[in-house]
Amino acid sequence: MATYLFAWELGFGLGHLVNLKPLVAGLHQRGHTVALAIRDLTRAWTFFPHDRVTLWQAPFKNRTTQRKFPTLSFAHVLYDAGFCDPVELQGHGEAWRNLYRAVDPDVIVFDHSPTALLAARGFRAKRVTLGTGFFCPLDVSPLPTLQPWLKPDPVQLAHDEQEVLNNANAVLAAWSEPPLGHLAGLYHPSDEHLLVTFAELDHYGGRAGAHYWGAWSTGFGKPPEWPAAPGKKIYAYLKPFPELSALLGALHRAACPTIVYCDGIAADVQNQFRSPTLRFENEPLDMTRVGRKCDLAILNANHGTAVQILLAGKPSLQIPIYVEQSLLAGAMMRMGAALGASPAVAREIEVQLHRLISSDCCVEAARGFADKYRNFEPERQITGIVDRLEALGKA
Repeated sequence: MATYLFAWELGFGLGHLVNLKPLVAGLHQRGHTVALAIRDLTRAWTFFPHDRVTLWQAPFKNRTTQRKFPTLSFAHVLYDAGFCDPVELQGHGEAWRNLYRAVDPDVIVFDHSPTALLAARGFRAKRVTLGTGFFCPLDVSPLPTLQPWLKPDPVQLAHDEQEVLNNANAVLAAWSEPPLGHLAGLYHPSDEHLLVTFAELDHYGGRAGAHYWGAWSTGFGKPPEWPAAPGKKIYAYLKPFPELSALLGALHRAACPTIVYCDGIAADVQNQFRSPTLRFENEPLDMTRVGRKCDLAILNANHGTAVQILLAGKPSLQIPIYVEQSLLAGAMMRMGAALGASPAVAREIEVQLHRLISSDCCVEAARGFADKYRNFEPERQITGIVDRLEALGKA
């Protein structure tokens, strides 16, 4: 039997745990030893019973990097994650290497874990990346911009990327490991790239020869109960953003039966906008039932929920907060399955919401996606991934 370590370093929300849960369960059921080093331990026991896995706190940078430029390329994502300072990077890397020595894994699965990936160089374990397309950049140099509409200076992007590469190589030199030839070489080659998304939703526009495994939901949650009111049933999964109040006010005025699942929305805000047609929920809902019963969704372009809504053939309004979400929202808009709005422009949010409620502008494209993947079986894909991980553990 083999030993597997799952690493989650960057990112927030339930999506990372949702991806890991069935894979951990599958490997455990086959008799393998499983350990997890995860960023957020607060919800760990809900997903991973203590008698099945060993849990570790993942080392990660927990302070904000002060810089004067936006996140224009994946190099900037790494910069913010600790690659801005070789001393800090080596400190976190040493913590990861100590963890590897303690666990002695045969296979390490990296879910958005660049420092962990760097630290794994020189260890015998097989390396597997897991996640949406965003977490595994293309193997190109220089890395492409993530926000082409801002028209960034390519010379400056190349300079920034070289700085991050130099910092990574300084740490590798301290560990007597060979340097990276280019920054994307941190991810390439790996023994396996597990892209748990669909080609149409790849943040980088799809990649030749890639295998897309699709995505799956939590598999739990309470049944949704919409307010008893006429009109289209709306489901919203929202985090706080600048014009959240404008959106909630527009939903209140629309008077359609609406459920808002809150991720960090303050109680006083909920109390301000709660009404006979607008219900707030603070516990996860069964997304299979949500997708089946709702008419449209409003999301911050969070990948897991967006996929479930698309697989149900329902249109959506996407209000992305982060760069990663902007790329996903853009992909859905190009498909014609969603409308988009800036989180900082109230009028844009109100106009797009009215358009989605009052027309069927995105219904055909959303149903087209659902029809294309009508035979998609998450359980089969999960079994396939577990099979692949098991094969790597035996190699």
